Amino acid sequence: MAAEVLPSARWQYCGAPDGSQRAVLVQFSNGKLQSPGNMRFTLYENKDSTNPRKRNQRILAAETDRLSYVGNNFGTGALKCNTLCRHFVGILNKTSGQMEVYDAELFNMQPLFSDDSLYLPPCYDDATKPEDVYKFEDLLSPAEYEALQSPSEAFRNVTSEEILKMIEENSHCTFVIEALKSLPSDMESRDRQARCIWFLDTLIKFRAQRVVKRKSALGPGVPHIINTKLLKHFTCLTYNNGRLRNLISDSMKAKITAYVIILALHIHDFQIDLTMLQGDLKLSEKRMMEIAKAMRLKISKRRVSVAAGSEEDHKLGTLSLPLPPAQTSDRLAKRRKIT
Repeated sequence: MAAEVLPSARWQYCGAPDGSQRAVLVQFSNGKLQSPGNMRFTLYENKDSTNPRKRNQRILAAETDRLSYVGNNFGTGALKCNTLCRHFVGILNKTSGQMEVYDAELFNMQPLFSDDSLYLPPCYDDATKPEDVYKFEDLLSPAEYEALQSPSEAFRNVTSEEILKMIEENSHCTFVIEALKSLPSDMESRDRQARCIWFLDTLIKFRAQRVVKRKSALGPGVPHIINTKLLKHFTCLTYNNGRLRNLISDSMKAKITAYVIILALHIHDFQIDLTMLQGDLKLSEKRMMEIAKAMRLKISKRRVSVAAGSEEDHKLGTLSLPLPPAQTSDRLAKRRKIT
C-alpha cells in the first residue's frame, strides 16, 4: 500500500481549551496505565477566583476499581516542571494538515490509601427480591463457584466431632462454626452452603493480612482462579524498594468486609448477626454499623445467649424490601467535599 501523504502541516496556537483551564496531562508515580478506559477522573478547582495565588489551584482525583489517585498543581506535591516549562497538546486534523495547539498542565498522580474509601459491590435497588439486591453472580462467577467444589468438601462432610475440634483449636471464626452447625441436610443446599462458607472463611483469613508476599495468597489449598480473584479484586499494587507487591489497604479491608457481609446474608436468609461478624473481623462497632448502613441494611437488636448461660445484646442486619435510603459514612462524605 502506498504511504499516506499528508498536506503540509501547519499549527495554530489556541490557548486553553475552554478559555481558562489548561488541558490535563497525567503521569502515575507507581507505574504505567494499562487500561485507560477503566479510569474515572474528576478535576476540582479553588473557588477563590479573586486571590491570584489560589485561583489557578487544581486537584485531580482518579479512581479505578482497585485504587484511588490524587494529584495537584500546588504545594509540596506539585511538579516543578510546571513552573519551569510550558506544556502543550496538539490535535492534528489529517485531512487539512491543521494542528490546533493548546496549553496543558502535567499532574503527578499518587496512590491514595485511606480508610475513607468504601468499595461496595453493585446494588440493584430496583430489585423485587432480597436475593437480587446484591446478586450472587457479582460475588462469584460460575467458574469461580465451580472451583470451590474441591476445597469446600471438608465443610460439606463435616461431623459434630470435627466442629468440636475446630472450636478447641480456634481454627475458624465464630460465624463459620455456627454456620457449619446448621448446614442443611438436603445435599444440593448443603453443597451450596459449604462453598459459600468456605469462601467467606477464606476472605476473613485473607483480610487479616497486610501485605501478600507470595503469589499463592493463602497457600496451595486455594484454587488458582480464587487466588487470582483475591489478588485482583482485594489488593492494591504498590512498589516498595523496587519490587512490586500486593497491599491490602484499609479501603480494601472495607471492601472485603462488604463482600463478607453479602455472603453471610446469602448464607443466612438475609438476616445476620453483625455483632458476631464484627468480632470475627476485628472491627469496632461504629465501623461495622457504617458499612452495614451504607449497604442499606436495616439494623435491629436482639438478646443472644452466650457462654455460661448469660445473655448480651447483639446488632442484627436485615436486607429487606423496600430498602432504606442510602447512607454514606461521615468520613467518606468529608472526603468528597474537596474544593
